[in-house]
Amino acid sequence: QIDILKRFSKVFEQAYTRFLDLQKAEAQAREAEIELALERVRARTMAMQHSDELAEASFLLDQQVRGLGIKTRGCAFNIYGKKDSTEWFSSEIGTLPTYKTPREKIFLKYYKAGQKGEEFLIEEFSGKACNAHYEYLCTLAVMGDALKQMIADGGSFPVKQVDHVSFFKYGYLLFITLEQVPEAHDIFKRFAKVFEQTYTRFLDLQKAEASAREAQIEAALEKVRSRSLAMHTSNELNDVVSILFEKIKELQIPATAVGITIKIEDSKDLNAFVCSENNDGLVMTNYRAPYFNNKIFKDQSNALEQQLGFFVGRYSKKEKDAFYEYMIEHTEEFKHLPEDIKHMIFESQSYTITMVAVKNAVFNINDFEGKVLAEKDVDIIKRFAKVFDQTYTRFLDLKKSEAQTRQAQIEVALERVRARALAMQQPEELTEVAEVLRQEMGLLGVEELETCSIYINDENAEKAECWYALKDLRSEEKKLVNDHFELNLNDTWVGREMLSFYNSEEKQISILMAGTNRVEWIRFCEANSAPFRGYYGDEIPDRTYHLYKFSHGAIGAASAGDISKESWGLLRRAASVFSLAYSRFKDLTQARIDLQRLKEEKQRAELALTNLQAAQTQLVQAEKMASLGELTAGIAHEIQNPLNFVNNFSEVSKELLDEMKEEMEKGNLEDVRDIMKDVIQNLEKINHHGKRADGIVKGMLQHSQTSKGQKEPTDINALADEYLRLAYHGLRAKDKSFNAIMKTEFDKNLEKVNVIPQDIGRVILNLITNAFYVVNEKKQTGIEGYEPTVTVRSKK
Repeated sequence: QIDILKRFSKVFEQAYTRFLDLQKAEAQAREAEIELALERVRARTMAMQHSDELAEASFLLDQQVRGLGIKTRGCAFNIYGKKDSTEWFSSEIGTLPTYKTPREKIFLKYYKAGQKGEEFLIEEFSGKACNAHYEYLCTLAVMGDALKQMIADGGSFPVKQVDHVSFFKYGYLLFITLEQVPEAHDIFKRFAKVFEQTYTRFLDLQKAEASAREAQIEAALEKVRSRSLAMHTSNELNDVVSILFEKIKELQIPATAVGITIKIEDSKDLNAFVCSENNDGLVMTNYRAPYFNNKIFKDQSNALEQQLGFFVGRYSKKEKDAFYEYMIEHTEEFKHLPEDIKHMIFESQSYTITMVAVKNAVFNINDFEGKVLAEKDVDIIKRFAKVFDQTYTRFLDLKKSEAQTRQAQIEVALERVRARALAMQQPEELTEVAEVLRQEMGLLGVEELETCSIYINDENAEKAECWYALKDLRSEEKKLVNDHFELNLNDTWVGREMLSFYNSEEKQISILMAGTNRVEWIRFCEANSAPFRGYYGDEIPDRTYHLYKFSHGAIGAASAGDISKESWGLLRRAASVFSLAYSRFKDLTQARIDLQRLKEEKQRAELALTNLQAAQTQLVQAEKMASLGELTAGIAHEIQNPLNFVNNFSEVSKELLDEMKEEMEKGNLEDVRDIMKDVIQNLEKINHHGKRADGIVKGMLQHSQTSKGQKEPTDINALADEYLRLAYHGLRAKDKSFNAIMKTEFDKNLEKVNVIPQDIGRVILNLITNAFYVVNEKKQTGIEGYEPTVTVRSKK
């Protein structure tokens, strides 16, 4: 038996050798299998071209671990962030979208272990602890939704779970099993080392992608910025919003529509610019949203009023449908939206608006699938909002400029009306003033005021005169129909409404002319104005008559419905212009009456004027002759003085010539020259006094002659000097005891003045004569040391 046992042991030695060989071969095969799994993960990660492919690497990791015979519930990559971590989780079911794991609960424990430098950690959950762990996981975004869906599909949480955490430089790998697997610990560690190389590749790709993404974002922002700066009119904001939508879609940010909501001054209403798309391309909608009690409307109003930097509104289908049903009912723009867009709006089950407020506008990202933007997309939207802030500033500047331009255009238009009113020469021209107003309103694009009428009321008779101008709808050229007629306001319902308005305190009114009242009014106007007959034909549409009162009447414009606030303003300003026109009209009417009276009075006045002019001429001439008679005695003495000088210097000159002759015979040339100088001086004095006498005579002749009223260049200095002496000697002729000193201070640079010499001479004569009377009266008072003096000055 012992021998047999020894022989069996020898046989077993061979069996054990075979066992060891098989064990070694199995170990080598297992190692090859593990290495192959690691290599597959390594190869896939090294082949990544985009960071999003990390999710595929996570799924491959789970496949390879289970391929090695390790039963896992799931595998995950967890990468540390500043405040939390990012996790990619995969299981045999598939891969979840990326989600965040906060620094709390079990995740805080894993994070601290990694920071301490631990290489591997095992955490086991069972019973209530395991259930509590899964309840916590249900609170996380993405992971929680997946677990809830699993429960809804009939699944359940495990009663026991083991987490195997294998750390590397940037985070850890998480392997989840339902039982302990000590034989897999080394494999988990090796996968972590492989993934460290993978993550280095991931960081490189992420950095490159971030640079490329940033360049793409900046290019999109620059496109919006450049289009904003290129705006020339505020209407081009539509183009900017369209580009915003295109660029946001290019950046793959979830958005069904992009909009700008602007607060309307002095109103709860909002002005919106929205861009969406359908099968035909982009659809741009610009509308005024009337205020109503709706959560979506209130949220946008609050975002504007409170200037919320960022706000996300999530709305139910009921809230969304109520909002858009109201918009379609109350705005023409929504009524005409493409049917496929309306279908998309009302078929969607949820609605999300991401809002960023800038100044007085809100930048909106609308999504009819209810998606909430990721944090990275929110940051991009905020950057777009900052760029749009510049756009909105440009928009406001353009709106202000356009308002100023529009105001200038309106002022120019009204000034043309005003100028035509002031240029009226006949009262009937008020029709042309109405025509000018209609033309100017047409040029301004205000069709509501292209048909206008002016009514001037007779307060005593309850009547009015109407001047109207309107486009002829029967003509392709749209020529004017205008006329003037009188009407009794009590003859029609419309007239009675106008009379009631005129007698009220109201400044403006809108009279709805409908049915029989409208027909009655048109037939009445046709009966009183021939050019208006047949304007409407048999079908007379309803109209609303908008009237604005001025001093003695009103200006009216007919339209199919209400008119805009701007049109009311224009009507008010036109009324003030016609108040001025009415004053001109009244002046011209009164002037026509006064003109007839003036013509009659003119004939009588002309006859009386002719008789008066004849009598006046005779009186002036008689007065001149009387004045000349009074001056004759004194003037005769004045003439005698220069004549005496002439005679005296003539005799002295004769004696000097005799002496000069004697000296010449003697040859005394020097004495001859001296005598010649004296003779020359005497001759100059003779000439001077001769001219004095000549001037006195001319002055007398001019004074006595009837003035012809012709101006001629006159030396004022000489004229004043002559009449100074005439006045002096005229007074001396009346009063021999009178004496006075005469001084002249003439400006030698005084140029000749173009006047009537006789008339100016009489003025000077009267002034100087009065001066002589004054000094003579002072002399007679006997004031001691008084020396009467009259000074005549001239100055340029």
